[in-house]
Amino acid sequence: MATALGSLVQQLDLTMGDVPTQRRSSILRNLTALFADYAPRLGTDHVHAFDTVMLHLARTMDEADRIDLSRRIASIANAPPGVIRDLAFDPASAVAAPALERAASLGDDDLATIARDCGQPHLMALTRRNRLIERVTDIIVERGNAEVSRSVARNPGALFSLDGYTRLVGRSLSDPELAASLRGRDDMPSILRRADASTKAVDPLSDPTPERAVFAAEVFVGGQSRRGEITEAILVGWLDSGRETEALVGLARLAGVPSHVAIEAYEAPSYEPLLYLVRSVRFGWKILKLFMASQSERETPPEVMRGMMEAFQALPVTTAQRVVRMNAARNRIDAHHD
Repeated sequence: MATALGSLVQQLDLTMGDVPTQRRSSILRNLTALFADYAPRLGTDHVHAFDTVMLHLARTMDEADRIDLSRRIASIANAPPGVIRDLAFDPASAVAAPALERAASLGDDDLATIARDCGQPHLMALTRRNRLIERVTDIIVERGNAEVSRSVARNPGALFSLDGYTRLVGRSLSDPELAASLRGRDDMPSILRRADASTKAVDPLSDPTPERAVFAAEVFVGGQSRRGEITEAILVGWLDSGRETEALVGLARLAGVPSHVAIEAYEAPSYEPLLYLVRSVRFGWKILKLFMASQSERETPPEVMRGMMEAFQALPVTTAQRVVRMNAARNRIDAHHD
């Protein structure tokens, strides 16, 4: 059946030259319906055959026909890629929007080009995609108006770079709706929560203190969590590569506490606060030992390491979790009073 369809499409392309515009429009609608019916069973060669003739027809259609075509095929997983790309780059946002919002075949390079060259309606359509990488959101945040910024901030599938998040942080200080959208994100850096509660703007990129490193780590870890689960093995890899801040932020995220709680535990004179955090997320002795070993400024004496290991083995996970929850609740109360 698919072979016969491919031959039919090729024959249509050969005989299309003298067909009136109205008839072409009817043929395109029927061909689109035919493709939609058989799409799950079509191989690459047959999709290419459809692509050739549909693209040829689509480029001769008026805006209304192209809007209809875009709406019909944007959600089809293996939609003809040439047609999709042609629609996505259409200067008329009503034509481009369905493809920009839903078409899976559009590559990140195309999305970045459209974000860089097109207007606000195209940017708005892009903000509704299920997935947006940092390179694309950087451009959207840089060029987008307030409405676009709010929309991309509400998109759970959008990933933001440090620069992109910094821009959104600055805008949110004078845009309550944007601030609310950002607060709803599970990868929002904790510095944004503190900035939102303050009347003073915060610019992490110009901050010479460790706050900037924590902000960058929170953005990084938030992006990693959206790509997949953060595991003990991932944190071990970060520690092995010298990314202690990222590992601490990841540990805090898994323990359900603010990043600064894990960092303060790491910097505490006693190993106990960090021990409770590691144990509360059911991690093993190895990662606690790696955290301690990464503290280059102070070497842990062997007798302290032995005592720490014995304490780790004796501490029930449920007890560690209860202590972490209590400390987190106390921290929230203190922060509220401040």
